[in-house]
Amino acid sequence: MVSFLFSYNLDMQLNTSNKKSVIFFGTPKIAATCLQALLDSQVNVIAVVTKPDRPVGRKHQIIFSEVKQLAIKNNLKLFQPENLDDIYEQIKELNPDLIFSCAYGKIIPNNILSIPKLKCVNVHPSLLPKYRGATPIQSVIINNEKETGVSFMYMVEKLDAGDILFQEKISIDENETSSSLFIKAEKLSYDMICKHIHQILENKISPIQQDDSLATFCKTIKREDEKIDWSKTSKEIECLVRGLCDVPAAYTSYDNQLIKVYEVKINNSLKGNFPGEIIKVDKDGICVSTSDGSILLKVIKLSGQANKVNVSNLLNGNHQFKIGKKFE
Repeated sequence: MVSFLFSYNLDMQLNTSNKKSVIFFGTPKIAATCLQALLDSQVNVIAVVTKPDRPVGRKHQIIFSEVKQLAIKNNLKLFQPENLDDIYEQIKELNPDLIFSCAYGKIIPNNILSIPKLKCVNVHPSLLPKYRGATPIQSVIINNEKETGVSFMYMVEKLDAGDILFQEKISIDENETSSSLFIKAEKLSYDMICKHIHQILENKISPIQQDDSLATFCKTIKREDEKIDWSKTSKEIECLVRGLCDVPAAYTSYDNQLIKVYEVKINNSLKGNFPGEIIKVDKDGICVSTSDGSILLKVIKLSGQANKVNVSNLLNGNHQFKIGKKFE
């Protein structure tokens, strides 16, 4: 479940904000961390809304979302509607002071947004107005940004365009992956909720309007976006691999086999005759030509295999990767 240790000292004394009620909307792990922060802050969470259960993986197992697991553990009222309009009357009857959300996964309609007395607040892992949309964590790495952050904003009909309540920055390390950045965003989101939730409930905030002229957007990542284009620069390819690690992972193909790529290293001292050409194969990795040099494949997963493999281990035995052949 959610298990972060933080130095932040929670004020556990009851105050007027503890009497106010909150309905939480969210689904994945980062949302469960936010819900845990509300609970740890002694917030009166009266209900949780999460997406319906779906089959997962090749075996199509039903696995409860992290938010659902946490709601059940804490005996919270739980809604999982296919359509949010189906629970409009129930939410209205609960009469919440605040709706608080993180990564719910569906657009919350205006009729529900209009219910709470203190509006609706959303946690978004970017420095709004930059990177509005569904994939801010992956996109900042793919685009080689040096910093990102977490923003609390009021929810409005327009995508991620509401007034900003609080915002803090996160530095992006040189070798940052989407997985490691998600963890940073989770921890910061938890801390920010613990610091600011009672200010929000007591309405002691000064919202700042977003400048729409500075807005940038990140799209949902599709299958074609995950494919490595070897005609791009080594840096662009390295950023794509880090941005899609570990899920869904960048991929390429070799001899009509799909190869997932999890770790690479830029090596522009060598350059082949054409992009995608295998220049060298040794214990350091598989060296592949790009538009401005080359890149070493370090950790990959072969077609039909369940686990990733370090290329140096793969090359100890028989392997299929030949100098002069091409990744597509």
